[in-house]
Amino acid sequence: MHSEKSLGKLTLLHIDDSVEERILVKWAIALTNTPFQYDEADGLESAMAYFQFQNGTPQRVPALVLLDYDMGNYTGVDFLYWLRFLKKVTSLPVVMFSGSEGRRHVAECYAAGANYFLSNPQELDALKTVVQSLHSTLLFPNEPSPILLLQEYRPVPIETTT
Repeated sequence: MHSEKSLGKLTLLHIDDSVEERILVKWAIALTNTPFQYDEADGLESAMAYFQFQNGTPQRVPALVLLDYDMGNYTGVDFLYWLRFLKKVTSLPVVMFSGSEGRRHVAECYAAGANYFLSNPQELDALKTVVQSLHSTLLFPNEPSPILLLQEYRPVPIETTT
């Protein structure tokens, strides 16, 4: 298993059924000159195909997944369970991205194995800050993540039941 890199760029896989959202993220990357190789998937099936598993091992793994919560009949959580538990890809950073901030949704994302949950910014400047924070998080994995400083970040402790 290896991370995809293109000309020294870290690969960001954006999984979102909204063409507009994918264009905005791609635009934010371009406007900030953030060195991401941008890959996209328009839903869960194309996201699953992206990983191209052979003998239980993914042949292509991005440096980071930006995963939309709401995708029609499915949620990003469905994909995350598939990735984390069925395919056992546990170290890949996954950032859930959603307009929904309901406590149940946020807790559900963390329970499925998300590293972060971010509210989808409504302004391009905020999205540019998110893109730059994501890249810094990857470059300096042993430092506190700049994502934690974002106003949109919603840390929610996962409640366990006994």
